[in-house]
Amino acid sequence: MAGTTVVDSFALVINHITADQREALSRRLNSLAPGLSAAEIALISAQAESALLEHAHLKLNRLLLLELHAAVRSGTITATDSAEQFAQFVQLATHPDFSAHLEQRYPALRPRFQQMLAGQCTAVEELATRIVADRDDFPALLGRPAGELLSVSLGKGDLHSQGRTVARLVFEGGTLMYKPRSLRIDATLDAFLGAVFGDVPDRVRVPRVIDRGSHGWAAFAAHRYCDGDQELQTYYRGLGHWLAVLRLIGGTDIHLENLIAVGPVPVVVDAESVFAPVIEIETSGYGQAYDIAVKLMMNSVLRTGIVPFRTAGLGMAGVDLSAAGALPGEQPRLRVPVIVEDTPDGPRLGMVDADFVTSQNHPSLHPDVSQYWDQISEGFMQASQRLRELDASGALMPLLAPFEGCQVRDVRRPTMAYAEIGRMLWHPASLHDEPKAVARAMDLLVRNAQVVRAAPSEPAAIMGEIDDLRYGDIPIFAAPVAPDRIRTVVANWRDMRIDLEDVTIRSTLVATDLNQHALARAEAREGYSYAARNPRPDDLDARRRTLSAAAVESLLRLSVRGDDGSMTWITPEITPNGWTVQPVRPDTYFGLGGIAFALAGYWLEVQAGRADAVAGLEPALEGSIQVLASMSRLDHSEMDGGFVGAGSRIWALLALADMLDRPALLDDARHCAASLEQHSFDASPKFEVLDGVSGAILPLIGLADATGEARWLALAARVARAVQAAAIVDSDGARWPSPQFDEPIGGFAHGAMGIGWSLARLAATDAGTAAERDDWRQLAAAAFAFQEALFEPATGRWRDIHLKDGQKNFPTWCHGSVGIGLAHADLYARTGSEQHLRGLRRAVADASGKWGFSHTLCHGDLSTRELLLRAAELDPACPYDVDAAAIEVISSIEEHHGMVGGLTRAAFTPGLMIGLAGAIYGFCRMHPACAMPSPLLLERTPGAVRRSQNAAPSTRQAVPEYAG
Repeated sequence: MAGTTVVDSFALVINHITADQREALSRRLNSLAPGLSAAEIALISAQAESALLEHAHLKLNRLLLLELHAAVRSGTITATDSAEQFAQFVQLATHPDFSAHLEQRYPALRPRFQQMLAGQCTAVEELATRIVADRDDFPALLGRPAGELLSVSLGKGDLHSQGRTVARLVFEGGTLMYKPRSLRIDATLDAFLGAVFGDVPDRVRVPRVIDRGSHGWAAFAAHRYCDGDQELQTYYRGLGHWLAVLRLIGGTDIHLENLIAVGPVPVVVDAESVFAPVIEIETSGYGQAYDIAVKLMMNSVLRTGIVPFRTAGLGMAGVDLSAAGALPGEQPRLRVPVIVEDTPDGPRLGMVDADFVTSQNHPSLHPDVSQYWDQISEGFMQASQRLRELDASGALMPLLAPFEGCQVRDVRRPTMAYAEIGRMLWHPASLHDEPKAVARAMDLLVRNAQVVRAAPSEPAAIMGEIDDLRYGDIPIFAAPVAPDRIRTVVANWRDMRIDLEDVTIRSTLVATDLNQHALARAEAREGYSYAARNPRPDDLDARRRTLSAAAVESLLRLSVRGDDGSMTWITPEITPNGWTVQPVRPDTYFGLGGIAFALAGYWLEVQAGRADAVAGLEPALEGSIQVLASMSRLDHSEMDGGFVGAGSRIWALLALADMLDRPALLDDARHCAASLEQHSFDASPKFEVLDGVSGAILPLIGLADATGEARWLALAARVARAVQAAAIVDSDGARWPSPQFDEPIGGFAHGAMGIGWSLARLAATDAGTAAERDDWRQLAAAAFAFQEALFEPATGRWRDIHLKDGQKNFPTWCHGSVGIGLAHADLYARTGSEQHLRGLRRAVADASGKWGFSHTLCHGDLSTRELLLRAAELDPACPYDVDAAAIEVISSIEEHHGMVGGLTRAAFTPGLMIGLAGAIYGFCRMHPACAMPSPLLLERTPGAVRRSQNAAPSTRQAVPEYAG
């Protein structure tokens, strides 16, 4: 046995354990002759044996590995050579006494294992019997006689209902799929599709089927890539058609394995999960608007499984299982358990990285969904309009009537959750003490039902799920469709906000593109794509007001409102598992803090006569503040940052309190700050301004100033000590590690410049001791030295360490010259330091004249304008007599028929830093008399905005139209 591996040894043992069942199945299959030929029987027997052994390995490998180690440690196995140890173990495990040993140590093993194998053997025999009974009908699907069975692939899906599973059968006449369930639903759905779209070759479809009630046969959908762009457009338009139809009929679970790209036709191959019950939600306490938004999303096209989504499921966190997503290069590595043999202590169970294998859902070898967003959206809107017309004419419900009585499957829990609990129930410890394991599984499923609304919560139903898992099955819930269920699902469809559904589709597609490409987008490689081709200064203020009002109207139109006056929005946001689509959080960067801030600023500009009135503005402002305040009180932020996290909420509430003269909002800011007091900053993984601990410093300084309470400066000092302890300081200066980047970087939002700026600002207060403040000043200086060392005189910009080869360095606020320059400007204004003046001038030189990356604050023209204006106010060497940025931004937005929003360019993004709220803020700030504080430096201007309403316009001339 030299060279024998532990897996080989276990195969010998498992062959021995399963021999009786395999031999009995072979005898039963041979009894089916002459309905099956000898060659067909041999083929089915071989495939059945392979499937049985595979499942037996999955259930027994851990147990046998444990027994191997136990035998070695107890001295039962005496060999020291690994190959000899394996040989002795095979002798031990195939001896009759070993069965008695297993029964004594694992009393649950034998009955469960035998029942599992018996069910799978019966399922294979059932399949063979049905081939014999139905073979004469196969030409209806194949177009010719089936002929001899050439191959069988068992286990083409999960095991359900005592070992039953989908199988692929290849006959001389073609390929068929066997499904151990009624296929009436498939036939009914395809007939419905034909009635809606006509029987044209490229319409969306379900494979033709033969339904036998207890089982059925389906034509094989052979994957092929599209031939050219025209077919690709047809395919993606078809995805939009599917989204519209599935939204109507409550379709779910159409994930990557249940949709096949057959050239230009997306074919759904498993349509059993339709007319899913409408999901109701618990009241959040954040306001009706938030609850409505959550319910809209949970019952929206997101539920279909087609549009991209990232699961947070056990063992699959961050994986995109969607039919339109699951893009190559976009999936995370999975951690899977395997037997690791080459270890000092012998073989063990270990976790290794594995690539997620994609399916046949893509229409091209290198799919780029971002090229076909318009086709998907167009298909959805066109098909939805067609369905609306059928409903208005009274023709829709008769078309849906044939679905009554069809058996459909309800997806009650994620399959991944079942799989993980199933693994736990087959763990050796569970087989040793089964009652304890069952109680643990019961507890997990009960708690899961508290957060998964569709999951069963009754003890009897949960025990049924556990029994399925004990015998190797994935639980399945199936029932006939009742008329009331159809009416309820259609009523939900009638109530849907089609504009928000379309926004959701685009947003999920954008999120997928971001997850796939991150910053290596085409725009970042090709240059400035959105610069105005014909920038013009005429009628600039009138054009500004028109665009500004239009931006507010768009923001309000796509909001979600509650009867209690609350208001919120849905947007793509970055989460720990990647970009996803969700109701906005209370933060400044994407969320309600920034949106409410922009609406408040616009409302003040309307009062001052510098902006046009927009219907619904005041209710929107009040509604957004209502939800912001509620979420800030009830929602505990896991992050501390100044733009995402508790710091951002404090700043937004302070800014609103100042702008609207509402001291009551200070109490909400205090609440957010008090939650920060419970944080252990020493354990923080991030130190950056945007979403790390240093971002809390400026908001806490502002809160201390607004309230006169030293408590908040003391808290800011605690933050600074944690930042100080984490610093990497050497001859290169000071910088901080980040889980987001391979090495510490510079820049304002994510790097050393912003962290140093925060420390320098804190050192100018009364926080901490005099010695600590001196330390912070020195550490800030070291951070600026690190940033200074990144400056490249040859290019005139600071090197951005995180960029990869081929990515262009843009003068942005987040990573580039704009943010660095704004920090230098702020510190120069406070200190008069020549170092900061030099940094400001360098930033202005790099940013000047570079327009068109986007129209945003984070990485776009609006933040560039902030830098240029601030430099002109501080430094005679940086004149800015004509507002070139306003000319560029306004002209570009007009030419591109709307704002282009940063990374989420094609999605509706309401937020401040990369969305519509930022454009609204930017338009307001284009008027010289506007005194809104700038979020880019987390400013607050107590009373300044109110005072400016009655002030004369600034004497600085922007363009002639602005003359006072």
